[in-house]
Amino acid sequence: MRAAVFSSGAAALLALAAATAAAASGADVPRNLTLADALQRAAARNPALDAARARYLAMRERPRIEGSLPDPTLGVRYHNEDWGLSFGESEFSFIEIGAEQELPFPGKRSLRERIALREAERERAMRDATAAMVLGAVAARHAELAVAERSADILAESRELIELMVEQSSSRYSVGESEQQDVLRAAQERSGLDERLAMIERRRRAAGAALAALLDLDGAPEIPSTAGLEEAPPLPPLDSLRARLAGQSPELRAAQEDLLRAGDALRLAERDYYPDFAVMASYMNKERLLPEWEVGVRVSIPLYFWRKQRAAVAEASHAERAAERTRRNAELDLAARLADQHAMAEAAQRLVSLYGGELIPQAETTLASARASYAVGRVDFLTALSSFVSLLEYRLREVEERGNLWRARAEIAPLVGETPLGDPIGGTP
Repeated sequence: MRAAVFSSGAAALLALAAATAAAASGADVPRNLTLADALQRAAARNPALDAARARYLAMRERPRIEGSLPDPTLGVRYHNEDWGLSFGESEFSFIEIGAEQELPFPGKRSLRERIALREAERERAMRDATAAMVLGAVAARHAELAVAERSADILAESRELIELMVEQSSSRYSVGESEQQDVLRAAQERSGLDERLAMIERRRRAAGAALAALLDLDGAPEIPSTAGLEEAPPLPPLDSLRARLAGQSPELRAAQEDLLRAGDALRLAERDYYPDFAVMASYMNKERLLPEWEVGVRVSIPLYFWRKQRAAVAEASHAERAAERTRRNAELDLAARLADQHAMAEAAQRLVSLYGGELIPQAETTLASARASYAVGRVDFLTALSSFVSLLEYRLREVEERGNLWRARAEIAPLVGETPLGDPIGGTP
């Protein structure tokens, strides 16, 4: 499944998004929504991700603008010595046509272009960060919806079982083999299950609404049910994730581009100590006299450098220092969040294994034995009911921990620049 949907990583994901952005709002959603289906749909239609792509495409045009020369100016001037029009009659009347082109000091234009390129690269990193966060949120909401659906199934199955226990206790009470409190306690437990089913339904609707918003399913009548909680991919070691964090985290890439941009801005501020130029040329038609022409050069003088350029250099220097410390803070923050989420994922993974491998099988055996013993009067009803409650809680916790494992992985994926299925989102153009 992973190979079929994300075979070429983020490049295929983002290309797919651009190709299918005009898909219908709800008609193309499968009956059973797998995680791969949800990720594919979000990549194609999520508004936040589409806006991030558009911002990057807009910013990508900026370097060519900043690297261009200023627009030349063209002027026409008519000169006369009287209020009337005497061109061709007066020797002092003429028509002049002139042009002027500004020329920044060598190196300024290339620095401005490079600053704009850094800003575009930062926007590309932010686009990838948005993609990773959106897909991570989709995985988390999909897991919440799947957990709610599976929990509802478990509670429905348990309600059928408690109905049998109610009937069993009522039969024994009718022949005087048990107390009335056994019947009342079983009925109370059944009502408690009804209460939990109502709460689970509320969770299911909330998770479904959140997932529908991420998938842009506003026009669909109702979010389809999931295909259940899929088996999570193996959790990589923390050291491996730290290496990925350093090499492909979109947030770190954005912070690094900010730092590089600040360095270029400082060099541009230092170059503003040097003057800019302008070349001029004009032609004058005097009709009765010989035509005249002239060329010239204009130079801007940074006369107030002690007030203007010096302050600009100091500002750019402080900005570079701030960008460097911001990047360092991002490194520390991301590393701490990664360690926290990895610890949560490891704990959830161990608990899933514990519940599924030991506690649930043991609780099932205990409940079967307790029900058989209660049927022949060897144990009281509370013992059987306690076994029932223990099994129910273990089953619900196992599902919750599976959801926690997916949620932790969904939090880890954006940190290291990956999809929740482990494919890199790697800064495609």
